Amino acid sequence: MKEFFKKAPVHTLTIGQLVTCTCHGGVAIVVEIYDEDSPEKPSMNMAQIYWIKYPHEGVKERLWLHTIDRLYSFRGY
Repeated sequence: MKEFFKKAPVHTLTIGQLVTCTCHGGVAIVVEIYDEDSPEKPSMNMAQIYWIKYPHEGVKERLWLHTIDRLYSFRGY
């Protein structure tokens, strides 16, 4: 949880991009990125994703908050 409150890392994620991660697997779409640095919204290492393909049975919710630094572009086969 504390990883979310670190400043957002440099990244190339965009809203609508298909992603996967190094910790769960699965396939998701980026819904929102919390990387702005303003007084109203501090920069955070957090993105909201929507699971298209669940990573495993332990994940029951489609909407998920995930750290930016562990997400990367999904390249399907």
